[in-house]
Amino acid sequence: MANETGAQEIIEDIELRIAELCAEKLNDKKQVIELNDIQSILQMLGDPSDYVGGEDDFGTQGSTTNQKATHEKRLYRDTEKAVFAGVATGISNYLNIDVVIIRALFVLIFLFGGFGIPLYIILWIIIPKATSNIDRLRMQGKPITVDTLRDEVENAADRLSKGSKRFADKIRKDEETHFRFHALGRMIMGILGSGLIAFGIFLIVLFLIFGLGGFQFIPIQSDYGFLSFNDFGNLVLETSQDLKWAWISGILVVASSILFILLLGIKLAFHLKNKWTGRTLATLFFIGLAGFFMAIFIGIKTGREMANEGEIETTIGSIDKDTLYIESIHTALPSDNQYEIKSTGKFGFLSLEGKKINETGIHVNYKESKDTLFHIHQNLSAHSHSHKKAIEKARHIKHSAFLSEGKLKVNTTYTFPAADKLRDQDVYLIIEVPKGKKVIWDGKRIIPDPDFGDESYIEERGYLNSDGEYEQWG
Repeated sequence: MANETGAQEIIEDIELRIAELCAEKLNDKKQVIELNDIQSILQMLGDPSDYVGGEDDFGTQGSTTNQKATHEKRLYRDTEKAVFAGVATGISNYLNIDVVIIRALFVLIFLFGGFGIPLYIILWIIIPKATSNIDRLRMQGKPITVDTLRDEVENAADRLSKGSKRFADKIRKDEETHFRFHALGRMIMGILGSGLIAFGIFLIVLFLIFGLGGFQFIPIQSDYGFLSFNDFGNLVLETSQDLKWAWISGILVVASSILFILLLGIKLAFHLKNKWTGRTLATLFFIGLAGFFMAIFIGIKTGREMANEGEIETTIGSIDKDTLYIESIHTALPSDNQYEIKSTGKFGFLSLEGKKINETGIHVNYKESKDTLFHIHQNLSAHSHSHKKAIEKARHIKHSAFLSEGKLKVNTTYTFPAADKLRDQDVYLIIEVPKGKKVIWDGKRIIPDPDFGDESYIEERGYLNSDGEYEQWG
């Protein structure tokens, strides 16, 4: 038996069982184990010397001994076959009932009784766990003999062997899956990194052309063509210092973003994992963040210049007629002895000529006159950080609208100094229309609107575009 699998564990279990049986024979009146007690215990377990003869003798004698042994079935938690703590499995072993039935009962008690989980936890606490081979034999109601201990040790070794094989198979499959996913991940990262590198190079080209190269592409006409970033910044930002800091913030954000994208692409494409790559990416991120906050500060400072509106109004004149005729006019074009220039060379809503900004788009509001006369007013407005400064900028707006030969002639453009910057300068015409009278703009009847009747001029609005096209809406 010494050379058999698990022999040492069987001997230890037998010694433990002998100690338990000896303890059971002791009480207050009996404090000493006698020879007949030892002989009784050996008769119950079987004398190991009876099995030295070989494996066949072991099987025969063990079977005889098992018939003499007593069954001590006890309730234990079976953690080897457990889902949670082995309570249901232990109860099924004790009652010889399929474990599925026990688990189903716990679920039903939980669903309909509401105390399935507390009951399970209580049983988990009070029912001991089967920790030894003897406990497992008691849990199954088997006699505790040399034969049954040997079988239990062999079963435990077999379970351990199968569990180890399943675990090894799982590890091997996990490693294969991990390798495949790792290879796929490296390929995806390589493609993504290459794309980021290409995108970063594209951004460098754009930055060199439009940023540092001063390429004129903003669709605002000037004496020299379109505007560059720098030209447009001069029209929007209040001071040269604001422009300088705007450039610094822009370069910080753009340059750090481009370098971040390039380095991240290189890191992904070539699988760089050194610490300096991560530190450089973090540094570029914080540099870009600093530039971003600087840009926000400049934006807030510029937005402050739009906080207050200044508005001034003047009366163009009044006219006593049944119909007010309005005519759109363009700025006079130069001519020479041989040719007359017909095109304006302008498009869009804004142009820059020397130190003067030309803007288009005249707003028209109609109101009901309080008498029988047409009254025409011109309203000019602008914004600045203070109301006084806004009024000053509004005074700088130049727009031509005048009465001539019984007609109201309205220029499609207005101008203001480039030094005033773009501060939402606007021109409004307010036309008061007597009840029952008409307004005709460039041959088209506006008031009353043919579709809405005589009251249509109340709260009517219109807009005169740069090309002289008039739009009307209610």
